[in-house]
Amino acid sequence: MTSRPIPESPEQVTDEWLTSALREHGGVQRASVTAHTTELVEMQGAAAVVARFGLGYDVMEAGAPRSVVAKFASPHAPIRALMHGFGGYVREVEFYRQFGADPGIPMPHCFHADIDPASGVFVLVLEDMSRSRIVDGIIPSVEDTEVAVRHLAPFHAKWWNHPRLRELEFLHYPGSPADAAFMALGRGALGAALPVVKAQLGSALPATIVAVAEGLLAKFDALMENRLRLIQDGATLVHGDYHLGQLFFESEQGGRFAVFDWQTVSAGNGGDDLARIIATDLTAEQQGAFGERLIELYRSLLVEHGVAGFTGEQCQERFRMGLVISAAINIIAWPSIDPALIAEAEAATGRSPAEPMFGWLAAAIERYDVLDALSM
Repeated sequence: MTSRPIPESPEQVTDEWLTSALREHGGVQRASVTAHTTELVEMQGAAAVVARFGLGYDVMEAGAPRSVVAKFASPHAPIRALMHGFGGYVREVEFYRQFGADPGIPMPHCFHADIDPASGVFVLVLEDMSRSRIVDGIIPSVEDTEVAVRHLAPFHAKWWNHPRLRELEFLHYPGSPADAAFMALGRGALGAALPVVKAQLGSALPATIVAVAEGLLAKFDALMENRLRLIQDGATLVHGDYHLGQLFFESEQGGRFAVFDWQTVSAGNGGDDLARIIATDLTAEQQGAFGERLIELYRSLLVEHGVAGFTGEQCQERFRMGLVISAAINIIAWPSIDPALIAEAEAATGRSPAEPMFGWLAAAIERYDVLDALSM
């Protein structure tokens, strides 16, 4: 962590601060930022504010970025408190600090990362990925989902049982005291959020999602023991919210694939990421037509990249546990999402975010008999 003040919003960023931040990891050497423009990026996430800065310099310097993107904590108090309470802002900053040089999956280059752990005020200065393609969220794309799976499996294979995952407390290695405390926090948050979500969504919340949440709360300790059993021979680095809205894709403008929003990164079950990309990015019909092929593609690529002996049964079991975790995450998150963002998503896609978050997820839970697993 540096001693320079951390800007809490795009309005607090100055030319001097940008110069200092860019010099930290070689974004610029001699040049100084003498002018900048600011605009909010079009697609704002629920947990942060993201702005693009156009940069002007006193001297031309090879490799100096013409623009960067900076990310700040959300000004919406409920989601900011949720993310800070769960350590999401700290985890994202630490991920870029610890894994930015060799993450095992493409991601934006990070020029600067800083946080005040006490308040949750943070800032990331990242490569501008505006030439890359982002999904419009209107028509779910099986092709994009397959690209995401093809990148996910080698990433998980790289960190499969890697000793470094035990060394970093912010990753909450399964079975560690940090993991136990985090899971207990999640249990409490799920219990508090479930009645709120039921009241807000009413009949729009599928009964299957309610049954999964109630089953998880009723048998929490046993299910967490089962989670540890599943990954005792294969914990890996997990993004935790791996879906198409967190990805950049190759484009005709020269953009490349990259993964962003690492606020939920942890050590754990790779099936969490696989379940999230399939169950919340594909409709029920698409899941039925393509889900099994994508799950098998993931498994075969894991084996191809060195995870020997990983069976279809193991993959399916981890995938089902990932569906349970995804349901819990969505229930915990929903009450804290800024209603303005929900309205914006509805206007852009013609549907409520509740449909993929709960409806498509419920279809996957039913298809893969997750409720039977919860009756153990």
